[in-house]
Amino acid sequence: MEVEKIIPMLKPLLENLVEGEYQLIQLTGRSGPYTSEELKELVEEYGGKLTIPPDEDYKNINIIEVEDELEYFIEYELWVDGEKSDLTLSCTVQFTEDEVRIIIENIHVL
Repeated sequence: MEVEKIIPMLKPLLENLVEGEYQLIQLTGRSGPYTSEELKELVEEYGGKLTIPPDEDYKNINIIEVEDELEYFIEYELWVDGEKSDLTLSCTVQFTEDEVRIIIENIHVL
């Protein structure tokens, strides 16, 4: 499994979400079906402030391998106000010959 390549993709995305850099997420092609405004709304509707998770929490990522594809589906419970929440980031990580891409699929309460 490509976990060692997935976490370095997930961390900067989480940092951008925590910092409210929704425009940057959209400009770098990681916002999936959402505009920067829609991402902001999804996060703000939940309430509280997104916070960076402790490093050891990255061991708790739910990673599902998509069969016959160089692709993984991730579900990660975001941290809000310093605690793990039920606000969940769902994304797809795609591997091609020259790059690894992470794309948000949804931010929702699980």
